[in-house]
Amino acid sequence: MFVWNKKMYMDEKVRKKPARYKRIAGRKRSFRQCFCITFPANSKNIMDIYPSRELWFKYRAACGIEIIGMASGMESAVQLVAEMAQDIYKEYGDISPLLVQKFFA
Repeated sequence: MFVWNKKMYMDEKVRKKPARYKRIAGRKRSFRQCFCITFPANSKNIMDIYPSRELWFKYRAACGIEIIGMASGMESAVQLVAEMAQDIYKEYGDISPLLVQKFFA
């Protein structure tokens, strides 16, 4: 299962109907216009972007994923990650996986 972070970032399309997109991500069906941004799965990444359908694979679901951002398309997901990184950099003067977790704690 996954957890929705309280400080979750959303693109404009998701911000209009957040409950709809959360419901879409929560279903075990494919919906190609829903991308979730999570904490990194390994120490080499800052954040990870997944299509919502990938979160339901057994190895992902067992990890207890925390969603920190949601976008309606891959391009807007990349822009959202850039915005998140910029905000983290403004607050801490650096960016790393630990600072991302601290920012969303």
